[in-house]
Amino acid sequence: MAQTLAEIAAGMTPRMTEALIFWGDNNPQGSTARTNLGRGGGTHGAVHRRGLIGEGRDERGHVGYFLTPLGWALYTHLTGKPRPQDTGRFTKRVSLAGALAEAYGTDTDTTEAPAPAAAPAAPRYLADYVTDLAGEQRVQRITVTLEGETAPVLDEELPYDPQRNAGRALEALGWTITGMETYGGPCLFRAWVEPSPVRDTTLLLPDQARGIVIQVHTTAQDFRTAEDANGTLLGYTFRAESHGRTRYGFITLDRTFSMALEPTREDAAAMLPTAVLSDQRHANRQDPAVQRAAALAEQRAKVTAARATYRATMDDRSAAEAHRHGAPLPPATVDRIAERMAEPGQPGPFKPGDLIVCADGKVRTVSAMAPEFAGEPLRVIVEGGAQWIASECEHARELELHAPEGYTGPRALCGYADHLAPARQDGTMDVHERTPGTMGHCPGSLLTPRAHREELTRRHTAAFSYNPPRPSFLAATAKPGDVVELDGETFTVTDCQARDGNPHFVDLVLDGAAYPVQFTVEDRITYRRRVRSRDVRCQECGVYVVESSDEAADGVPFQRLCGVCDHPDALNPEHRAAVLEEAVARITARAAYASSAVFQPVVAGDRDRPVGWTFRTGYGTQAAYGWVTAYGRLISQVGTEYRWQSERAVLDHHEAGTLAPTSHDLMPALAARPVAEIRRGLDALRASDNTPHENAPARRVVEGVIVQHDGATEGCAPRDVEHPDVLAARRALAGLAAARLTDHHDVSEPTEEEEDVRGYMVNPRGQGRVAIYWLEGGEIIRRDTPLHGAALDCLEDRMKREGWETERMGRSAQCLFAHVPDVQRQG
Repeated sequence: MAQTLAEIAAGMTPRMTEALIFWGDNNPQGSTARTNLGRGGGTHGAVHRRGLIGEGRDERGHVGYFLTPLGWALYTHLTGKPRPQDTGRFTKRVSLAGALAEAYGTDTDTTEAPAPAAAPAAPRYLADYVTDLAGEQRVQRITVTLEGETAPVLDEELPYDPQRNAGRALEALGWTITGMETYGGPCLFRAWVEPSPVRDTTLLLPDQARGIVIQVHTTAQDFRTAEDANGTLLGYTFRAESHGRTRYGFITLDRTFSMALEPTREDAAAMLPTAVLSDQRHANRQDPAVQRAAALAEQRAKVTAARATYRATMDDRSAAEAHRHGAPLPPATVDRIAERMAEPGQPGPFKPGDLIVCADGKVRTVSAMAPEFAGEPLRVIVEGGAQWIASECEHARELELHAPEGYTGPRALCGYADHLAPARQDGTMDVHERTPGTMGHCPGSLLTPRAHREELTRRHTAAFSYNPPRPSFLAATAKPGDVVELDGETFTVTDCQARDGNPHFVDLVLDGAAYPVQFTVEDRITYRRRVRSRDVRCQECGVYVVESSDEAADGVPFQRLCGVCDHPDALNPEHRAAVLEEAVARITARAAYASSAVFQPVVAGDRDRPVGWTFRTGYGTQAAYGWVTAYGRLISQVGTEYRWQSERAVLDHHEAGTLAPTSHDLMPALAARPVAEIRRGLDALRASDNTPHENAPARRVVEGVIVQHDGATEGCAPRDVEHPDVLAARRALAGLAAARLTDHHDVSEPTEEEEDVRGYMVNPRGQGRVAIYWLEGGEIIRRDTPLHGAALDCLEDRMKREGWETERMGRSAQCLFAHVPDVQRQG
């Protein structure tokens, strides 16, 4: 009974609840006459349609509307007060349901479920409901507390909604009203509640249903609830006018309503169960897009697993072939095997990264355990791809000592290679052999040792120079692991076999190809990956090392500069910046003034490194001073009489912040080279600082006047000294270092006497076009030559500023082509 009354109360609006309680409080007979509370008859009709009021007669026989027994039962359920005539009756041990049946008949449910004999008292909850309309934001506050407790079990604050009554709000929060404690109107009351499961979907209210239906059926009204045989709410039926006739429709709680109308309300209600089942099937149906995505993911997983299985099989086959022929495995194959063998449950005494001593006594790093094969011992793959029998290897307990027999003194980790050597008192390594028992000092001798074994050796910190990559190689030179391109597709080479009986053909077995591909021994193919090992010599110490490189992608290494030959401070950023800045400054000054010498740094108070350098040009009375900044900024002409004036100019520019690099900044070009290579060139510039090219002042040259040259001229060969294009070019290059040349000077292979020649050389090409070269050591240099190649860029900058048109230079260009301006052409 209480559950039925709670459901009826939950379906009523606040106005309907207020009217019902008003009728019960103000009239013992429950008359509803003249009690519309100023809101019209809509509330009266709504309560009547729910069976809470009905037509009847009072004690005097007057016809009117009164509360029905169901209405009085709901009144008692909401307020906790009995009908006025029943006051005092409940002092007897009579239940509410039995008293209602005794007083009002059988239209109320009098069935009572017998209470269990020893059932513990269930906890009781009180809900306080307050509607606050005074503030800026109108809200509905609901607080639920356990009887006798002060801490709230539920404390919610909902936005005010006039269509949402307290019953609906509590039901949405998981509580059901079972009775009223105190009632101060629909906006303020305290009720007894009990927990109830929260509905899976938001309950559709009649007003919300009408707002949905009137979009199609504009005359829809009189919405009534429709339930199944178990009392479960299915939806609503409504009445509408269609072509002047009354018709009926339905709407489910999932907001599905009938487009066609039925002649009676019963017919519309009969169609509701089918519509609810259709909504449930639609809700349980999986999205087609989700189904397609799941199927595609499953297919991709199968393909990935198949590819992984195939790749594992091919890698195991490659490992077996490499072991059979004594060849190293490609790095990519080693990485895949290491990843697969690192999975839990894989056998092997060694793990990737372990240091082991192999059968030859050398210490190596483990890359992975090789796959197992029946009848063959377990093998381990070390760094570089070589394979060793695992039973013949052991963990490296102590490094090899490179010292005289019986040495027991202090020892340290060599900085060149992974071995121990005697240590000196000053903290450096003593002189020791690179390989025990052989002649030849280790390059790590007399240098600082490593702090720990994980620190990279100097052998691994070398700078390599590579020739440009070549993608085309002979097909007969392919090895397992190479990647080749055929007909626009890439394949991995698994084997290269010579044709039996015909040595002029080879067959390439390709991963993914159905049949071997035949080539002649002279055919070339395109390689995408071709890893080979080569001996590379250090250009400083002469030590050879074996270096592996991808010749198709990276090129072939032809020289290196090992870490042993590098400066101890090479890894210091401040040291690298200081070397770059000084090299840029000296190269820029020497390119502009060949006689520049006696460089002195200029240091500011806010910078540890010099902000620029001053230098001297000329000798005796013709001496003058100039300055160049750390970024290569150079004044156009040297004109200060004293050095302090040049120093003051550098400091003024530094304070003004105008020392930024120009568009022809050499810093990026030099920064790409190894520091040791830049420092070697810088040391050469410093060595020639106090060694001027000429011991006597240069002769004064008068432009436009041809002088006797006694077999040698500056800036061009004697045979070209009177050429008008050469004269124009020399005027544009005035002030720059000019090479002193003879007609017999060989710029490709200079003699010992010609190796001191340095500067620019102009060669006429006709039609107002000249070629300008730069000579170092009597030999022309290319644009990509370290250190000196930037001189061609300086020549290009000067010619452009003088109005000449220049041609674009390539990376390996040997000269600059320039065209005489039209206003300077002669003839």
